[in-house]
Amino acid sequence: MTMTSNEQALRREAIRRRLQGQRRCDICHDLNRATSWFDKWWAEYRRNPTTDFADRSRAPQRSPQQMPASVVQSVLTLRQMLEQASTPQTRYGLIGAQAIRTRLKQLHLSPLPSVPTIQRILAQHHLTHPLGAASTAAYYPWVHPWDVNAIFATDIITKHLRGGAEIQNFHTIDHFSHAVCLSQHLDKTTHTSCLHLLRSWASLGLPDLHQFDNEGAFAGGHTHRRVLGQVVRLCLFCGVEPLFTPYYEPKRNYQIESFHSLWVSAFWSRHQFGTLCEVEEQSPLFRHWYMYHYEPPALSGQTPAQLRRGVRVRLLSANLRRLIPEGRLPLTEGRLHFLRKVGPSGAIEVLNEVWQLGSRWSGEYVRATINTQEQTLSFWHKASAESDWRLIKTRRFRLEETVHTLRPEFRRNCTRCCDCLPG
Repeated sequence: MTMTSNEQALRREAIRRRLQGQRRCDICHDLNRATSWFDKWWAEYRRNPTTDFADRSRAPQRSPQQMPASVVQSVLTLRQMLEQASTPQTRYGLIGAQAIRTRLKQLHLSPLPSVPTIQRILAQHHLTHPLGAASTAAYYPWVHPWDVNAIFATDIITKHLRGGAEIQNFHTIDHFSHAVCLSQHLDKTTHTSCLHLLRSWASLGLPDLHQFDNEGAFAGGHTHRRVLGQVVRLCLFCGVEPLFTPYYEPKRNYQIESFHSLWVSAFWSRHQFGTLCEVEEQSPLFRHWYMYHYEPPALSGQTPAQLRRGVRVRLLSANLRRLIPEGRLPLTEGRLHFLRKVGPSGAIEVLNEVWQLGSRWSGEYVRATINTQEQTLSFWHKASAESDWRLIKTRRFRLEETVHTLRPEFRRNCTRCCDCLPG
């Protein structure tokens, strides 16, 4: 192990201890480091939770090559025209760097910029939304897990069986302990998604927040306005707050994406599965290895099972499961959250409905929170890791159905959750 990797390990250890609630002075004393050293790497972690804690190069970052101002302006104008022309029915059309270059070529623009150059111009002007790679210019308000079962994330990875049939692999991970729950299905419908959540909560326990991307099965579809789907209703019924990441930004689900990569290399790629039953037979063996033998880098030498040992969690018991109605679930009081990047026109989309925040917020990340009991939609902004959440505005969010009170069996203390996400 090199000196650099030793130092990186110390930095990871310091952050791990801080996340477990240890005092800064105690951490610095044990690791024989100054508090200024700790403050530097704590700030680095808060800015970028995926950091590798490596020393950064001091080499100049500017490129001597610059495009003419007229070309830059043409790129920006065309990008804005394409986004403004995008309706809810056509928002999945091509409006990225390649599409812009094709249009510029049709207009005989000279010099014609390359795709990477166009992407760089868009990123510099905070116009990368809604492309896959998020701009790093605006602060992204990461929600950090404060304890076991504080935040879960669920995602689906599609693979093909021998012979071509598709299999949908549902993965749920606890952000704090990295414990997982896996299930395999032949579809990814809303019903199947709910079955996986019930299985995850019975195995790992009920989380405070459950994070999803904008997959139709999770979000309720991409057609009708203000539709609260079965997954959202199931979360609210069980006292869990759903949290949806921004469109087209898989890096915001980096914990579950990292697990996908491990699962592919250590499990899927090492077998030739012909049927769903074969996958279901082998999957528990992989999970046992992962939980009891694998040491995720973030846990500094512990397995997920070791980190969870002795921690009391509230499982979705058989008795609690019986309280959940069959069929369409009622709408229950609670909160659901959407992290979004504000577009060039100053608007975001929540549940297939466009909401104007103002051009001053263009390029910034905001959180939209729906309170079903109060029937309000509030918009929040967090300028930096050290800043508090700031309320931008609140709007009425009428629901055309009765909102039921949360059953006492599902009530629990979520004070820390409310502290992290006020509103």
